[in-house]
Amino acid sequence: MFDSYQKTELEIWLENLYLKHDIISPSDLAIDNVAKKLNMNIAYMEGAREVALWDEEDAIIFLNPNKPTETMRKIFFHELCHPLRHHGDQERFVDSFITLQERQANQFVLYAAMPFYMIKQLDLPQSEHHLSSLLAFTFHVPLRLAQKRVDQIKRRIQQANLDHEFIKQHSNYKKSYDPSNWSHETKAIMDQLYKQLKGAQ
Repeated sequence: MFDSYQKTELEIWLENLYLKHDIISPSDLAIDNVAKKLNMNIAYMEGAREVALWDEEDAIIFLNPNKPTETMRKIFFHELCHPLRHHGDQERFVDSFITLQERQANQFVLYAAMPFYMIKQLDLPQSEHHLSSLLAFTFHVPLRLAQKRVDQIKRRIQQANLDHEFIKQHSNYKKSYDPSNWSHETKAIMDQLYKQLKGAQ
């Protein structure tokens, strides 16, 4: 099912980071475990503004412990993106730059909470709905987030298949355009056409 899937550079970078820190299976993705392995501090505070604060030496992520585990995981992996991938304090940035960083963090969540190399290890169902449910259950994330990951994987596979088909068609077109690949009949017709065009000049 996943043979055509192409990982992004961010996905490969994150996979390498996880494997380097022995984050190998879905059970390793528990918030406290990931934070410890990646040297992040977690502060559980009721009513906290869920945000990451960081500098070159230290990082802390604030989480509200009263929220469901699935919601906390989504927020944690979103906030984790900022100290890992972004530099500087968002408070000083213009809105458009903050929006860009938030978009990047939303993309990051899909890879960080449900890494492709872990998904591949699962015994996957055929039904897309069941696949989303399996990812939500296995990775302890909201069902809508799991569905987004399934949709993303499907789009990547479709795109890879389209790219492969385009390259194949383009290659066939180049071969048919190459006179050395023409049949005798095609060469005869092209020669005749060439003579007619030359005579018309």
